[in-house]
Amino acid sequence: MRSVKVGFIPSHREPFGEQWAVEMRRRCVGVMEGVPGLDLVVPDDSLTRNGLVRDLADARRALDLFKKNEIAGVIVGGMTFGHETSAVGVTIAGLPKGTPVLHFATKGGIAEDATRPSDSWCGQFMITSALKRREIVFDHIPTCLPEEPVFGQWVSRFSRACAARERFNGARIGQLGARPEEFESVWWDEASLQRDFSQTVVPIDLADVFMRLDAVADDDPDAKKAAEEIREGAEIPSEAAEYVSRLARIEIAIKRLAEEKDLDAMAVNCWNQVQERYGICVCSVLGRLTDQGYLCACEVDVYGACSMLAAHAAGLGETPPHFIDWTELHPEEENVWLAWHCGNAPPSLCAAGCTACINQHMILPMRPSWGTREFTLKEGPVTCCRLAEYDGWFTMFIGQGEVVDMPPATRGSYGWVRVADVMDWEQKMVEHGIIHHGVLIHDPEIADALESFCKFNGIEVVRGA
Repeated sequence: MRSVKVGFIPSHREPFGEQWAVEMRRRCVGVMEGVPGLDLVVPDDSLTRNGLVRDLADARRALDLFKKNEIAGVIVGGMTFGHETSAVGVTIAGLPKGTPVLHFATKGGIAEDATRPSDSWCGQFMITSALKRREIVFDHIPTCLPEEPVFGQWVSRFSRACAARERFNGARIGQLGARPEEFESVWWDEASLQRDFSQTVVPIDLADVFMRLDAVADDDPDAKKAAEEIREGAEIPSEAAEYVSRLARIEIAIKRLAEEKDLDAMAVNCWNQVQERYGICVCSVLGRLTDQGYLCACEVDVYGACSMLAAHAAGLGETPPHFIDWTELHPEEENVWLAWHCGNAPPSLCAAGCTACINQHMILPMRPSWGTREFTLKEGPVTCCRLAEYDGWFTMFIGQGEVVDMPPATRGSYGWVRVADVMDWEQKMVEHGIIHHGVLIHDPEIADALESFCKFNGIEVVRGA
């Protein structure tokens, strides 16, 4: 599991209750430290009195701590009334511009002597106004105690959003080969990716990929291991046996290329030169690479690769994304659609009891074309997403559903997905120019995290019902 460093500012204002603030800090930290993937950076009592941030000197110490640890986001919480000029005016304002911020206030109370030790609900409006005044984008947790479920849910959502932004911004996206001539829908704008997200598209000629494939020998240890895994992981017709080594060799060639070029994701030309030259399809290769963390989108879909990267990072690298087509509506069931592609799903997504098979491409006419890995996807809740861009404006469609086991069967790697209102999905996707490619990931928690990720990155969000 990947982790992300997030700072925490336990904000306190004197003369409100010191011990109340100390206890709230302890309880908040206890919950935050239990959030998967969150590496909490917080001042302790060796840095500030009782580990609280109460004045400008504390704020400067906290800022130095956060800069030293290169945090990806910061949480500011009112342990009592809070102190906006230190927490926001010094610490948050001193962080790199655009650093994601999560704000909350803890519930207070009234003591037996009728005093109020906190007034954090009141003080939060000073902190949020200070954020607003400085045009700092932030999320807000409804006022709660740290033990309430909403607190942990929001902290998890925020940390996942920070993880996605940290990996997405500045990413290097490999463009392996030219896009299909008649797929204008997979166009991309390098200038917009660079301007908005500091991303770099790394163009690599397909001839370079083939040269590297040819340089990988059949007895290369890595290629032999990959070939063995391919044979063990799927049924292979006898006439396809001789092509397994080619699939293994191109897998190793692409993997080494990704490492050499320091690529975070790849958009790969998958037809029809590789079929004509080697008699193979790279569909199953792309799925195996994605399963290993080398994220691969088909048909040189750069924004598709970016969508995979955001989803995978929001899932803390625990679940592989599947690059899909939004393919067809179910012939009988309402609100069910087909998530499909030629045979590129990561092998780990194969349904229990289903045996994957290596086959020839079901659509491309050239033969031989061995290398699709065909199976049905495992059941369970999923998040689907897609990044789109028009005239420099980015939008991400996000929807949630569930892969269900139902007929009819088809070829390729696929699953039927049930959603609440598929016509709502269709209308919003059409209106916002979402193309025929999408991303499916077996992680329902990332939908909200992706929404926050988009908010912090200036991406418009469209949620499907």
